[in-house]
Amino acid sequence: MIKTGYLKEHFMKSVLTHLMKIGIFTSLGWTQLTSVQSESGLEILFGGEIETEFVDVEGPGGFTNQDLTYNKVKNRSPHMRIDKAVLSTRINYSENLYYKFELRFGDKRANVDKHYARWELPSFRTLLELGKNKPMIATKRQTEGYPLIGTAFWKGREYHITSKTQYKFGENIEADLGLSFAMKRPLGTDDAAEDKSFKMMVYNDYEDRDGQTFEYGGSLGLKVFGVSADGWYYTGKLIDDYDWKYNLGFLPGYDNIAESKDEWEEDDKTHWWYGGRVGVDRKNIHIRAEYINALDGLLPRNGFYVEGSYRIPLNQIKSVEPLIRFGNLNIERHEETMGDPQTWDREMITLAFLIRLNDYLTVKTEYYFLNEITGGSKTTDNDGNIIDNTYVKDNQFLLQLKFEF
Repeated sequence: MIKTGYLKEHFMKSVLTHLMKIGIFTSLGWTQLTSVQSESGLEILFGGEIETEFVDVEGPGGFTNQDLTYNKVKNRSPHMRIDKAVLSTRINYSENLYYKFELRFGDKRANVDKHYARWELPSFRTLLELGKNKPMIATKRQTEGYPLIGTAFWKGREYHITSKTQYKFGENIEADLGLSFAMKRPLGTDDAAEDKSFKMMVYNDYEDRDGQTFEYGGSLGLKVFGVSADGWYYTGKLIDDYDWKYNLGFLPGYDNIAESKDEWEEDDKTHWWYGGRVGVDRKNIHIRAEYINALDGLLPRNGFYVEGSYRIPLNQIKSVEPLIRFGNLNIERHEETMGDPQTWDREMITLAFLIRLNDYLTVKTEYYFLNEITGGSKTTDNDGNIIDNTYVKDNQFLLQLKFEF
């Protein structure tokens, strides 16, 4: 378990140390939202954001530490990068219909990140969405780092058709019903935080795969006097053969899970996940808790997080907001092995300090306390030195400038 006795002191010392390392930031400019009109008379809006950041990981860096026997390690040394540069374009076809797409650029790739059409039906209090976006139950996070279960389940983009219908019961009570039909996202891997060394299993961004399957989902939300509650359920089948044979079948010890089941099939394509979220956002207070449970083939996973923050308005700048989050992601009935970080159980504490200088410029300072159950053991080298493989020194520091325009 993560020791929390000196988290505050550790966090502040780390922030001061890394600020001294960096010294100066990259200077970028930003502009307000720009609107133009096409030859056909359609209104087109341009916007976007740029994130430049410094990342440092407590584990050792350098060439000699790049290639461990159990995992290919990347970016363990301190580094700066443009995390993303997004150009967003929205085309308004009518008062209730628009199309939006986002081009995303990074240090190593460029792609169309999202593109979707939204059609509002006021008489039915319904919003329809068609295109590529996060799942309908995804929520905006205030920090750069996602909760562990956010990365694992609702960060990835999918092609879908969704609808959300709102029902009002008086002035302070409202409910909504959501429905989703989507191309199932393939299983893949992603970073637990900012370092790219020890990746965990996630529902990845949509890609063309042979044996493509579909996913069906529904959600129900309720908001009463500023307190919100949401629940959802998704089901479908694993992509054949990519999910169950390639991503799951090659996990160390995956076949051993079958010993705990009375009846099973080697090519089990079971896929479902459900969860719930409650939150309070009133005045300057933000509180949220979320739980997700999932089963893919023979591999069950679950996790949760809780977070809270308080926004403090200031005279010279817009606000500062300290935030704390604790969460975990567990893989049940599966022995953790050093051979594959996808089999590790994880816990993460996030301490963040968000400084909003104005409506367009934000400075994010975040520290991630990570704890992974690796399945390793203590060994002795030829010189008699003890090597502890039971944990990974993986705490991470992030300092980011976010420019919106």
